[in-house]
Amino acid sequence: MKSLSHFMWQTWRSIVSFFLSFFVLGLMVWFTPEWVTGFVETAGALKSVITAGATDLFGYGQPSALFSLVVGDTAIALTLMTLFTRVIVLTLILWIGGMIYRAIFGGNASAE
Repeated sequence: MKSLSHFMWQTWRSIVSFFLSFFVLGLMVWFTPEWVTGFVETAGALKSVITAGATDLFGYGQPSALFSLVVGDTAIALTLMTLFTRVIVLTLILWIGGMIYRAIFGGNASAE
């Protein structure tokens, strides 16, 4: 039977990327607030595309109205920021960290 710590170790990237996304967002708010505004506006445009597509697909507006009521632009923006952090920032950090590890210790950087 697998222990909880084994499963937590398997999902560490998700946990780290969740918290790292707030750090990256904080840096973006501090240094480039216009990017954050543009990011939220892009999320709003994505929400409009989704709701219009749902209305066109189903032929009536109740699912779109419910989606618009429950899911806000900020929620979509934070979800996209978490995905961005997971894919770009965390991967870049691990890649650079692996290069530094190999430069210092040589060989393979993987622990397994």
